[in-house]
Amino acid sequence: MHHLFVGRPARTMLLSSAGLLLAGCFSGCSLLPSSPATPGVPATAALPDASIAYTLSGQGGLPVVFQSAMGDGKDVWAKVVPEVARQHRVLVYDRPGYGDSKKTTTPRDPCTIAAQQRALLAQAGLKPPYVLVGHGLGGLYQYVYARLYPQDVAGIVLLDPTHPQQWNRLQTDASTYAMLVKTRRKLMFNSTESAEFDAQTQCLQHVDMSSPLRVPAMLLVRDKFGIEEMGSFENMVRAQEKDWQRLSGAPAIERITGAGYYIQKDNPVIVNEAVKMVAKKK
Repeated sequence: MHHLFVGRPARTMLLSSAGLLLAGCFSGCSLLPSSPATPGVPATAALPDASIAYTLSGQGGLPVVFQSAMGDGKDVWAKVVPEVARQHRVLVYDRPGYGDSKKTTTPRDPCTIAAQQRALLAQAGLKPPYVLVGHGLGGLYQYVYARLYPQDVAGIVLLDPTHPQQWNRLQTDASTYAMLVKTRRKLMFNSTESAEFDAQTQCLQHVDMSSPLRVPAMLLVRDKFGIEEMGSFENMVRAQEKDWQRLSGAPAIERITGAGYYIQKDNPVIVNEAVKMVAKKK
């Protein structure tokens, strides 16, 4: 997305929990899987309220479903999918209005998008339970999916997810930055981005957030912020990361050293390992 708000690049703890990870792989070790991934197969799902382009790849294991941030299509996961697809069926897709998916007039609130994803998965022939992976606003969408359809979910990996109260808090705790966001929304967002931005909290009053998710969860957050994000915005986001730990039930906040907002691009190995760890706990 544009961090929920910022222009595309805004960039993101050295993994602590369970040794999340191969300290030696930060400089780029190769992981040798047991079997090669099947190549991705592009397809389009004709749903009652949208036409959605998606790609299926991989084989075996729990299905893994990727959800992108606001402003991004499925290609943002290009560095992650091939490795995950060596051990799992993987589905990546373009929400309506992005990439190869046409716009829709369907509401763009998190609950509608979660329901749309569920219909897409059924049409694609992927049976639950799923490991859900979500970035930015896509992280909020995956969290809402896990709340609405808990029986469908085996685990969840969140990358710098947009907090349910992020926009409300931004306007009170980082008002100068909020004004920048309002200007960008007016001048830079396309109609799909504006619709998602405007509807980001609609329906959340119907989502129970009183207790943590009851599935394995990993919360990955960035280490770097852009110059315009430093100060009140960064402080607000850091505080909301702690609440995301409560909401998700993740054992720790995993701050990815040297990574910016696009962790999946800056350190795809870490994302791959987080998916593997969550899948193994099921």
